Amino acid sequence: MEEVVHQANMVTCPHCMSTFENNKVNGLALQQAVANIDARKRMYCKLSLDDLERLGRTNTISFPEAKKIVLDNFNDLVRDINTILGWGVEAE
Repeated sequence: MEEVVHQANMVTCPHCMSTFENNKVNGLALQQAVANIDARKRMYCKLSLDDLERLGRTNTISFPEAKKIVLDNFNDLVRDINTILGWGVEAE
């Protein structure tokens, strides 16, 4: 039961007519793109936890503040993923 999780696009070279797998995303190898996304995920998790810890020191964490921290960092992560995949480039 070894199913292929991701099938790469098969591309034919217009010059030599040889066929090969196109395993690139925006010029990056898929493995590197996944590593970059994972690194960003860890960074945004750390930023979220740091912000929540900072609020926790004052013993006044309100739900709206916690919600804003989580949503802001999650949206930043999604923007970074879109940039890595070449689907959009936004200024921070």
